[in-house]
Amino acid sequence: MRKKGLQVTGYVLAVTCLGYFTILMATIGPAFHFSYVWLVMGLFFLGISLVLTFSKRGFQWMPKPLLAIMELVVLIGCLFFVVVESLIVYQSVKLPKSEADYLIVLGAKVNGTKPSLILEYRIAKAAEYMKAYPMTKAIVSGGQGHDEGISEAEAMCNGLVAAGIARDRVLLEDESTSTKENLDFSKKIMMEDGGDCEYSHIIVVTTDFHVLRAVGIARKAGYQNVEGLAAKSVWYLVPTNYVREFLAVMKDKIIGNM
Repeated sequence: MRKKGLQVTGYVLAVTCLGYFTILMATIGPAFHFSYVWLVMGLFFLGISLVLTFSKRGFQWMPKPLLAIMELVVLIGCLFFVVVESLIVYQSVKLPKSEADYLIVLGAKVNGTKPSLILEYRIAKAAEYMKAYPMTKAIVSGGQGHDEGISEAEAMCNGLVAAGIARDRVLLEDESTSTKENLDFSKKIMMEDGGDCEYSHIIVVTTDFHVLRAVGIARKAGYQNVEGLAAKSVWYLVPTNYVREFLAVMKDKIIGNM
């Protein structure tokens, strides 16, 4: 019964991963390299299921202590993944407690001069907040990639102004190329404007899956009173974003960014 259950589970996971890989290829194309993780995972699960289906011994040829160790490692890894993902989800739904002095709106891809959908969602969330709290300023943070017509900061500024936010409430940081640089460079912009890392209330606006890491990096960068505000994800990227974010959280923890 256990072998049969593993077979079925493997086939279901294989079909799910390979199907999702197909969706990503159809929607965003082959340039998004993380998509291939789903292809590799699908083939991996398919391979395990085929071995269990057509081999009488399955994986029983392996020494029992080694099998037990492998099962334990997989179990611990799954539990760790669930814990970290729970923290990511919790931060994505947590709302700020009070009015911010500054929003720091993190950049994302710009297609020519037009914000990508994920960046449009961040702009919309920032504009919604700034209309509710007219004393809050925004620092829009993001440089210009080699394939972008304008900087991410300029695209966000244009979007906020088009949404009815006064231009003098928007400060530009257009040199950064990573989340850490977003927050390091924005700190300098804020302090030049009269803000203070210890006392100013900062809200980081980013996509839901990214809030935990962004706030963690901000605290490590010296922001004392910082919270997150989540913009929604692009629906078909939700599985990819949350799996990739688990790896990104691990990386930033290991190298000391958060």
